[in-house]
This record gives sequence, C-alpha cells and structure tokens, in this order.
Amino acid sequence: MKTFTQKLSYIFLLAVPVMVTLMAFVFGHQSHWVYLPGWFLNMLLMFLAVKALGDAKSETVRGIAWPLIMSWAPISVFAGMGPPPETAEGWAALAWEQQLRYCILIVSGTFTTIGFLRMYDMLRSGPGVRFAKVGKTMFVIALPLFITNMIYWGFFLTNVFVKYSQPGAPSKPDWLQTVSTAFTAVRMVEVTLIYLGTAVFAYALSRSGHLSRLASSVYIFFCCLCALLNLLPANLPAPLSIANYVSYIPAITLLMPYLIGVNFLSKVE
Repeated sequence: MKTFTQKLSYIFLLAVPVMVTLMAFVFGHQSHWVYLPGWFLNMLLMFLAVKALGDAKSETVRGIAWPLIMSWAPISVFAGMGPPPETAEGWAALAWEQQLRYCILIVSGTFTTIGFLRMYDMLRSGPGVRFAKVGKTMFVIALPLFITNMIYWGFFLTNVFVKYSQPGAPSKPDWLQTVSTAFTAVRMVEVTLIYLGTAVFAYALSRSGHLSRLASSVYIFFCCLCALLNLLPANLPAPLSIANYVSYIPAITLLMPYLIGVNFLSKVE
C-alpha cells in the first residue's frame, strides 16, 4: 500500500516530461538567471521523489530505476533553454548553451544505458534473458553512436555555425553536406537501436513478471512507432515531417526508458 507521499511522488515523476516539454515549446528560451534556479529545484524534487518511491524497495530495484529516472533530471533544464535555435545566427549567439545542451544529453544517454545494463543483470537468470541480451547488445552499440552524434551537434555544428554565420564569412565548403548526410545515417541507426532496445527490455520485463502485459504492449507499440517515424525522409509533408522530427529529438528518444524506470520503481518490490 503506497503512502500519500509515494503516490504524490509517482504523479510528479510522470508529470515532469509533460511540464518540461510544454514549458520548452510554449515559453521558449529564458534567461539562465531564471531557468537555472528552477532546474536545480526540479532536480532536487526529482531526487526526493525517487527516494520516497524507492523506500522499502530492494537494492537491485533501486539500482536499476535510479539511472533510468534520473536521466531526465539534467534534461529538465530544457524547460528554460527551449528548443534549439532555428537559425545558424541564433545557434551561434547561444553557442555555449548548445554545447551544454548536448553534454547534458550525453550524460542522460549514459545514465539510461547504465540502467538497462543493470536490468540485464537482474533478468539474466529468468525467462526474459534472451530478450534482455538482445536489448543489452542494442544499447552497447547505440551508446557510442549516440555520444558521437551529440558531439557532432553540440560542438562540430556549433563551430560551423559560429564560423560561417559571421558577416563576410566565406561560403560553406561542399564537404559539410557529406558530413551532414553521414550523421543523418548515424542518427537513424542510434535512435532506432535505442527505441528497439527499449521495446525488447519492456518485453523481457513482461516475460519475467516485472511488468504487466498491457504496460509492456504500450511501451513496445510507441517504441516501434517512433523507430519507424525516425526512418522516414525529412521532406515528407506535415504532419509526417513533424512526427519524424519529434521522433528523433534526443530527450524524446530517452522518454520511454524514463517512464519504464518510474513504473518499475513504483510496481516492483
């Protein structure tokens, strides 16, 4: 029987991604003097909520859930940063914030992978071991690609935008388009692996009795849908182009693992 504090903590953790996304897209970029204190407060509240929800749970359950859930604690700063700038000039003007954004995503992606690797250790002696092994392999492959892609966006592209958005800057060399095409392929692969790896772990949890069949089916459906949307060409008409863009936003890619972590900590003893 959950206490009132645990129920409130569960609701708060489920609401965090919704609040962060709405604030990011509705209010856009805010002064760092405004959003940094709010970010620190939210991380503290998430820490306390996870601690309350994890009371009386086994060390194994807490060890798995903590990195999965806390992966979204640094991401919550995007509520004040807003989405990435839409122009090269805007990106260059906020260069340090974009570098910070993608460093945060590297940390969050690493936390997510750690959580699933620990989940594999828990599942390897049960009926879901074959699927957990596949999920583990997918994340082991995906993480280096994810980190490489974040470095590309956070540092390589930022330097390009700073250099070539200046007045009187030379024209961009043709090889930049080749690099962009290559990293589009990298993004497609790593995002697909993360979604499918998450779906496989959801199924493994269901097979082992740690997740209901309904919850597992919901996670699998949305992971497979987003993996498919991620592979669509970007030049499709709306709403498919919008769905394609949303599917590979890194914070959205890491959302399903976060929700699995919240429910895992809430339901499993």
